[in-house]
Amino acid sequence: MVIFNRKKVVIYAEGRFNSINAKVAASFLRYHAEKCIAVIDSTQEGKKCQEILGYAGDIPVVKSLSDVIDSKPDIFLIGNGLFHNELPAAYREQIKMALESGMDVVSGIHFRLADDPEFAELAQKTGAVIWDTKEPPKDLTTSQNLIKDIEQFVVHTVGSDCRVGKKTTALEICNELSNQGIENVFAATGQSGIYISGKGIAIDAVPGDFIAGATEKLILDSVKGTQAEVVLLEGQGSITHPAYSSVTLGLLHGAMPQALILCHEAGLKAHKDWEQIPLLPLNELIKIYETLGSFMRPCKIVGISVNCAGLTEDEAEKVVAQIESETGLPSADVIKQSASKLVKAINNYRRTYVGE
Repeated sequence: MVIFNRKKVVIYAEGRFNSINAKVAASFLRYHAEKCIAVIDSTQEGKKCQEILGYAGDIPVVKSLSDVIDSKPDIFLIGNGLFHNELPAAYREQIKMALESGMDVVSGIHFRLADDPEFAELAQKTGAVIWDTKEPPKDLTTSQNLIKDIEQFVVHTVGSDCRVGKKTTALEICNELSNQGIENVFAATGQSGIYISGKGIAIDAVPGDFIAGATEKLILDSVKGTQAEVVLLEGQGSITHPAYSSVTLGLLHGAMPQALILCHEAGLKAHKDWEQIPLLPLNELIKIYETLGSFMRPCKIVGISVNCAGLTEDEAEKVVAQIESETGLPSADVIKQSASKLVKAINNYRRTYVGE
């Protein structure tokens, strides 16, 4: 496994570098900007990350890896996601250049770089490591109902849609719990979360029968040897999304969470990439998640994380207040405001749940 500590990272985000279309790149830069020396996107060459994302400072956007190869970067990180399992020609040329220079290559796309003969040969010659984070664990099983035996309180971020802030919400809650002296662990289920935390399982690459079991394994492994009181499981997709609901349900049943945080994007009316499918009202969605999540033990949505990206502070406050009024649940934008209100809701419910 490639470890990012004390490494110089170049992120490949050709043609898509922004907070929505290169989510992996944007997420890594939000939490590990200090490790990145450049982003590759020829369509935005010459800009700084701050101009594009609103954070990550003066990290330059360059045309090609060749522009920064003299800086001796350590890791080539593919920051674009793909909706297919083929490798575009432009990716191949940049990956070859990275491997030829001895850089480790980290990929979360469905195409397995390590299985490609050309890449494998180059890596063997230079000693580079190829880490396909979409490769699931070898020892997969179905769920064994073991989560009920751990002491940790399991919190799971779920969504009204895909790409609404489930990972960011989980990470910000973890940070706030740590600030309050509450030991916790973050369990990553997607490549962005894996890059940020250094471990996890890309759950969308796991065969359907084993999603719940892989989720169970992830949580059990994450708490092993720790004094954690709370586990934050990163969510994926949405229970009502036509393309991704199967992954969402597998996570929900495998995790057996006691508490859920519902993540929603301000102003979103329909499912992304499925605009003909309108979102359900939040209160209907809350009932669905709580019903499906409570088969094995009680499960409750205790707060709403509202992604207000693109709104002003005043606009965000109004949207959050409206959602609080609509649902009766504590709500917050964890970036524009903070995660403290959601953590308070988690802590209050946790005390009630364990009978304190």
